[in-house]
Amino acid sequence: MDTPLPLVKRLGDHVRLAAACAFTAVAVLYAVLCIKLTVADMSDVVCSSGGCPRGLGPLVLWALVAGLAAGGLWWSAVQGRGYRSTVGWVVAVAVALVALWPGWLGFSWLRGPHMDLFSYQVPDGPGADKPLGSWAGDPDSGFVIRARADAVTGYNGEGRHGWGFPAPAGGAVCAMSRGTPSGTGLLTVTSAESTCGNRLVAVDITSGKQRWTKDIPKLVGKPSAGGSLVVTATADAVLAHDLATGAELWRSPLPAGAAASEVAAGPDRVLLLARTGKSVELVAFDARTGALAWRFPMPVGYEPPRIVSASPAAAVGDGRLLVFDDGGRPRPESQAPYVPTADATAWLVAGDVLYAAVPEREEREVLAAFSLKDGRHLWTRTFDHDWRIRALAADRTGRIAVVTEGAYTHLWHLDPHTGKPGGESTVLRDLPLGESFALYGRTFVNLDDNGRLPPIFDIDPVLGW
Repeated sequence: MDTPLPLVKRLGDHVRLAAACAFTAVAVLYAVLCIKLTVADMSDVVCSSGGCPRGLGPLVLWALVAGLAAGGLWWSAVQGRGYRSTVGWVVAVAVALVALWPGWLGFSWLRGPHMDLFSYQVPDGPGADKPLGSWAGDPDSGFVIRARADAVTGYNGEGRHGWGFPAPAGGAVCAMSRGTPSGTGLLTVTSAESTCGNRLVAVDITSGKQRWTKDIPKLVGKPSAGGSLVVTATADAVLAHDLATGAELWRSPLPAGAAASEVAAGPDRVLLLARTGKSVELVAFDARTGALAWRFPMPVGYEPPRIVSASPAAAVGDGRLLVFDDGGRPRPESQAPYVPTADATAWLVAGDVLYAAVPEREEREVLAAFSLKDGRHLWTRTFDHDWRIRALAADRTGRIAVVTEGAYTHLWHLDPHTGKPGGESTVLRDLPLGESFALYGRTFVNLDDNGRLPPIFDIDPVLGW
């Protein structure tokens, strides 16, 4: 007849059995997650190129530690023969199941935040016209507007169609303004099969209703709005209209022999880029009267010059940021990095700062910030293992949202003053992103012209693995 074991001995055996089951459960969980990360998530990339899923290394280490601990505890449990107790097994299995939860939380902490597709609009189809760009409404409403040559469509906060603005019969939407001051978007459209742009239309971006329309022959480039002013360029003049009513305020002729390429309006100043023969001039007008303020010959390099801002006055020429005083004199240049002008999506102007994607040693892109008050280079932010910046946006909290791409696609939120990230980046999983897109909060707007991708879609945090 067996002598009953002392109570303390039985309790110790049960604790070792429960601990062995708990560590075994965690080791099995981490082993399965390691296989999932390496087989499913790494696809064709390798760790040497930054392709290792975030947290894989520590996860492998934790799996080994949990496995070794489980092995030692099982040896101790077998020696103590605590496995013979039915009650001990019931408790051990319950403890093992409970241990899976903190084990999962540890994995979630290691891998960091992830987001994937939440909802989307059905693709336009291969017959859809080319997208021109997008606008965002009030951030609280989540309203987003996407323009194509054949129509402008507004989507409400749930991603559903809110309103539509079709192009005139036989015509097309040609261009749209960069911003929407006072909730007004500006479009140039044509109503005939001719050079694009003979009508200026102001649209309420919340309702889609036309606020006013003006027929203006031979419009050139995109319209621009600043303060209470709408500015457009034609083949022979720069025109200013009142943003609220559309009434013409002034008309200023182009310099002799000049052809307009771009205009920008600010509260105090209107800037025009105009080509004159083989050179390009930046021309400034008084925003109230249209009087010529100053002219500056822009340096021209491999990429064409572009206007950055009208107030403050700033432009990029030959890869250099030029910031001008009230007299049209460029401020002293700093040792700033090259600023490209070819890709409009790689720029963001927020307040008095320009954020631009800048190539670094032809290997990757970094984000650089420049003051538009004096042209100073404020900071540069590199993104480990990510070689391309896909999109820039200002989020609701004033931070700078950046989508980068390497082996994986990441979403960062940076402090606008220092460029430091506010926490870990978010991994964006298997999103239907085109080559060109815009970001508004958690809403992406595809701007590719193949019609095969959702025009807009939303993302949400990943809760599973």
